[in-house]
Amino acid sequence: MTINDILDPDTLTIGFARRFATYKRANLIFKDMDRLTKILTNPNKPVQMIIAGKAHPLDTQGKEVIQAIIHRIREYKLEKHVVFLEDYDMEVARMMVKGCDVWLNNPIRPLEASGTSGMKAALNGTLNLSILDG
Repeated sequence: MTINDILDPDTLTIGFARRFATYKRANLIFKDMDRLTKILTNPNKPVQMIIAGKAHPLDTQGKEVIQAIIHRIREYKLEKHVVFLEDYDMEVARMMVKGCDVWLNNPIRPLEASGTSGMKAALNGTLNLSILDG
């Protein structure tokens, strides 16, 4: 199965891509899995997510966040609704901001340094769903 077998260009696509530091709360959307599952699997209003990123090689907690997200996706059998892209780089980021409808950004306030993730999404015509200082 390839990514083209999973992603549908006619489905609302939420993107989240950045370095996986704990303060960026990549796992926040996975806190209420029953609610998320209902949203992602709604046959009348389908939603899909693309998640990408890396933890710093010495950031054990960041790596654990990635593992927890992948575990939750598998546990709730959401592999056809949530795609985790490995080897995140500038090219993947470029394609994601062009292909996502909504860019999710929910760091713990006031820890986000500059909010460039949301800026690059906005410059590509993507809606930015963010906390105020994201």
